[in-house]
Amino acid sequence: MSREVTEAVVAKVETPAEVVKEKAIQKEVSLVEIQAKELVISTDKEYEKAAEFGKKIKEKAKVVTEFFKPIKDSAYQAHKAVCDREKTMLKPLQEAEKILKKSMAAYYQEQERKRRELEEKMRREAEAERERKLNEAAALEEAGKADEAEAALMDAQVVESVAANATVVMNVPKTKGVSNSKDWKIESIDYEKVPIMFSGMMIRPVDEKAIMRLIRASKGKIQIPGIRYKETIKVSIRR
Repeated sequence: MSREVTEAVVAKVETPAEVVKEKAIQKEVSLVEIQAKELVISTDKEYEKAAEFGKKIKEKAKVVTEFFKPIKDSAYQAHKAVCDREKTMLKPLQEAEKILKKSMAAYYQEQERKRRELEEKMRREAEAERERKLNEAAALEEAGKADEAEAALMDAQVVESVAANATVVMNVPKTKGVSNSKDWKIESIDYEKVPIMFSGMMIRPVDEKAIMRLIRASKGKIQIPGIRYKETIKVSIRR
């Protein structure tokens, strides 16, 4: 059998005889509904007839179900075959997107590392300048130069504020339809150290989903005994 034939699975087409049979069944079930509406039960005998009529309704429902079963089975197989072909065709695109997102996330994380490194360098330099100004203020105070000492002390306070609030903005291209967000990933679990309860949440037996909720709620600040995790970047791409 050729590849084209095996892939071109089509739902079973009803034959003329089946179309005629379906119309006949449709007519019969419509009559059953009319009969049920006209049914009046006022005596025991009529009640018994109604019970027998109920059995006939069940039998007719079985006829309908059996008629449509092969058609439904054929349609299901055709639908499943199309879905499988779609899945096969989408798979390389999904893998390509994973690879692309991984590369983009790695670039973003590298820029974030550089940003943090630069911020830390600025903080250290500001801290060193603050210490220098404090030492200068102390020396001026000792030399009796109160005004100059006060000015140096104020400079030290300004530098201290700079050290505490030093921030660097990442120079990552802003692309329409692409967004980055922080996430976290559990790297390892020491099951013997993980507590039964933590922050009011039962996490024993070790519930990784509950742990991830705690990590995300704390924005990566929480420390859970036995749990080691790292910050990651999640890349989202919209059409």
